[in-house]
Amino acid sequence: MISFIWAEDLDGTIGKDGRLPWHLPADMRRFKELTTNHTVVMGKRTYESLNRPLPRRRNIVLSNTLTPVENVEIMRNADELENFLKNTNDDVYIIGGAIVFATTINWVDHLFRTVIADHFNGDTNMIPINYDNWKLQERNEFSADEKNKHDYVFESWSCQSLLDK
Repeated sequence: MISFIWAEDLDGTIGKDGRLPWHLPADMRRFKELTTNHTVVMGKRTYESLNRPLPRRRNIVLSNTLTPVENVEIMRNADELENFLKNTNDDVYIIGGAIVFATTINWVDHLFRTVIADHFNGDTNMIPINYDNWKLQERNEFSADEKNKHDYVFESWSCQSLLDK
């Protein structure tokens, strides 16, 4: 399974100055539950925003300029990443940023999206996704609470062409 996993606001904003423009602990918990013990793929800027490899995950960074880092595999181009994705048996989660999402959209079969019911000032938006090609598998709505200051929705989507087989 190759999946996108991301959070966006009502305008499709996913980032501001290389960081998430919100604090939503429930989304971080979901991210951790889904990705732990699996492979995460990210671009250089996303990796640098984390300041370290994510623990208990295989960390792959798509970059032709990142210098080698302990516990991080670097793939220098899209062909190298595509070859890896075609040959792995692990669940792989593409975690951003926008350039990596755009590069890998045609290789993905699942989407795990969090929609935060608010508007944030950001400088990076999620790439356009044609949801006509996807089937909503699960949608759970949550209200703001003491820890999560915004209403939010967790969605899971599957690629329609896979479901038709």
